[in-house]
Amino acid sequence: MAEAALSFVVERLPDILEEIDFHTDVRKHVERLQEELVRMRCFLKDAEAKQDDDERVRNWVSDIRNVAYDAEDLIDTFLLRMESLKKNNFFKRSASVFKEWKHRSNIANELLQIQGRIVNISASRETYGIRNIGEGISTARERLRKLRRSSPRGEEKDIVGLDEDIDKLVKQLVKTDDQWHAISIVGMGGIGKTTLAKKVYNHGDIQARFPSRAWVYVSQEFSRKDLLEAIIKQVGSPRRKLESFGEEELEAWNSIAKAFPDRSNGSRVMLTTRNKGIALKADAQSIPYNLNFLSEEDGWMLFCKKAFIHNNDSYGSPQLEETGKEIVAKCAGLPLALIVVGGLLSTKKNLGEWKRVLSNMHSLFARDADGVSAILALSYNDLPYYLKSCFLHLGQFPEGRLIPSHKLFRLWIAEGLIPQQGERMEDVAEDYLNELIERNMVQVAKWSVNDRVKQCRFHDLLRDLSLSKAKAETFHEIQGYQNIQPSAKSRRHAIYSTFQWPQCKYSNPQLRSLLFFRVDHNQSQVNYYINDPYKMEVSDLDYIGKSFKLLRILELEGIPCSKVSSIIGVLIHLKYLGLKETNLQELSPSISSLRNLQTLDVAANLHLKIIPNVIWKLIKLRHLYMCGHKYGGPLRVDTLLHLQVLSEINVEKWMQNNPAKLTSLRKLGIRGNFSFKATEIFNSILALVQLQSLYLRAEDADFPPLTQLSALQNLIKLHIRGTVRKLPSSHEFPPNLSQLTLEHTHLKQDSVRVIENLPRLLILRLKAHSYDGQKMTISINGFPQLEFLEFHSLESLEELNLEEGAVLRLRSFRIINCVNLKMLPEGMKSLGALRELDIEEMPKAFVDRVRGEDFYKVQHVPSILFV
Repeated sequence: MAEAALSFVVERLPDILEEIDFHTDVRKHVERLQEELVRMRCFLKDAEAKQDDDERVRNWVSDIRNVAYDAEDLIDTFLLRMESLKKNNFFKRSASVFKEWKHRSNIANELLQIQGRIVNISASRETYGIRNIGEGISTARERLRKLRRSSPRGEEKDIVGLDEDIDKLVKQLVKTDDQWHAISIVGMGGIGKTTLAKKVYNHGDIQARFPSRAWVYVSQEFSRKDLLEAIIKQVGSPRRKLESFGEEELEAWNSIAKAFPDRSNGSRVMLTTRNKGIALKADAQSIPYNLNFLSEEDGWMLFCKKAFIHNNDSYGSPQLEETGKEIVAKCAGLPLALIVVGGLLSTKKNLGEWKRVLSNMHSLFARDADGVSAILALSYNDLPYYLKSCFLHLGQFPEGRLIPSHKLFRLWIAEGLIPQQGERMEDVAEDYLNELIERNMVQVAKWSVNDRVKQCRFHDLLRDLSLSKAKAETFHEIQGYQNIQPSAKSRRHAIYSTFQWPQCKYSNPQLRSLLFFRVDHNQSQVNYYINDPYKMEVSDLDYIGKSFKLLRILELEGIPCSKVSSIIGVLIHLKYLGLKETNLQELSPSISSLRNLQTLDVAANLHLKIIPNVIWKLIKLRHLYMCGHKYGGPLRVDTLLHLQVLSEINVEKWMQNNPAKLTSLRKLGIRGNFSFKATEIFNSILALVQLQSLYLRAEDADFPPLTQLSALQNLIKLHIRGTVRKLPSSHEFPPNLSQLTLEHTHLKQDSVRVIENLPRLLILRLKAHSYDGQKMTISINGFPQLEFLEFHSLESLEELNLEEGAVLRLRSFRIINCVNLKMLPEGMKSLGALRELDIEEMPKAFVDRVRGEDFYKVQHVPSILFV
């Protein structure tokens, strides 16, 4: 990651030149240093590609990384000292003039020394045959990145060669045998065990046979209590049960096996494992199902689906096909290897590039007999430097953890992994994640309804690769997973809650990122934290402030932390402060010193009554998440010109600001009493020219008329929570609205006639108490563009009718906890575009009717899920 480290320093040098009043000759030396770093960056990609083969090159790259880190430390330490001098009072400031001059002189001399080191390192370059292969991101790569932006690829649609396996397993599971059985899928890592298990678990015959089912993933940091709780939550009926487990160790099975006694009720457990011994231990009477490698034909088909996604014409080249088949042969029928190398080659356009990959595979296989590791390493080595950094960063998240994409973007931005090149950094971060997905280095765990990645995850083998590379690059360390002592070299530490950090404190003055993760999976119970074993005391936070003064990222989500003291103000380089769901009750005004802060997250802290009125000083803030309490005094935010997300703020505090100054705000959440000064409130929202997403929550009174919202030309998402006596007419809604969520609005049938005529509405969610009628009718040609519809906890609804031509474009329909809904409407059979029907937490009578006498209404729907 020398290239990434070097790029970061290159971007920081202009700041240091602006901050320091150098003499002219010294300034010239620093500018030459910057030029030399830029030149050196041109050679690094070639060097990093060669370092696996040549220890001398590996040492050369390490020297560059170390000198870049030293330059970064020098700059950050100098800025920290200068900020400390600024905080002195008048008399101390007068006495510190000499100290300031001394600091400036020292950094000038030390930067010159670093320049000398870089010149020496650069001079040795030709000795190792390292050539200049270009600067930065190529134009072609940039075009490719933009091309991919709109269509990140998932994993489910490219399943090949499993039809026979699915049929066999389904028959084995549903056969009429009342004795309890555990069916094991056995095979090596990457062969597709979890993919097969998922297809079987969601199979229609399995759903019909086992109305009560549960799916859980067992990581290395498993908890018996958490596993059983997860199963209990999913199992809704005492009848036959099918519990499916992900990859697990023998200890995990021994811990929970007693929870599955043989009651002679036809229950089944399906598990996946690499260890045949675990399969036999689970059920000695059942023969483990061995998942075999793909045939040559199926392997080629899967490879083509991945390699030719962007250039279908390439398949017609006989030379390319010949080389491709040699590559496929090297993969030996292993799906993960085929997927990853196919993703790698989807970025290659000509025969020479394919032959180069084949040649690299030959050399890697010669050094590493494990073909899977070799192929994964090849794909990693092919990543551009900016994706390598992101790939390694993902390895810090716990095994099996679903990673929210927007949180990931904020972390990448704070890390400095996302360049500032004109585009919104959040958009560039999303492009980077999509490109990792395109290359099959990261998997999509959950899509949003508008086909954007909402959550992602790592395959365990790819996570192992990430951890291995991170260790070699000293990119990060994980405490609580790797049984190693904290190193002073690593700049990023992830602390799992299994690691007793308060009792094992350590010092690392160079640390830049400190991420705390709960891995006990009891996050829903972390609201009060009274006796929580992972509680973060004030003294622990004081220790962080004193020991890690160069910190940029501090993430404490879910870790009990009732008070953030004034020591937080020492961390002037902090860009990300995550305090979500920490039971925070007091936030020190010293956060005003965090002038580099980009993300402040204090959401889901119900006892935090007052936010200090110093947020306005955080002029680089981009994302601000709060609870929207009305308590306390004013809260000024209208100085935050870079603020893009503000969620939530109380309406009274909002009205004390000048919203017209928030020129970058794209997402806003407001709660409170809108009936007082309603016109002024809505006018303040209309001043937000970039606003795309709006959440309004009425408290203590009903909503006033919402007709003023029609002027929000750029608004695409609207979420309204609170009583609405009358909706605006359809032409009085924002003209480009595509997503609408209603909650506690208490609407009637006449309101349905309004929203069904919204011309661009694609997504509609009707949540708890949004609709009070017993009957709902969607009119002829109603919702002409709607693709996603959700009914959630509509307790009054008993009957739904779809008239002819209604919701014809509907692709996904989700019905959750509508306990009085009797049946699906007859019009369902006319919804030819419907692809997904999710029925969750519905009464047994409703579920039985869908599976029985009403099945003809939905038999054309490819995916019907009962939860």
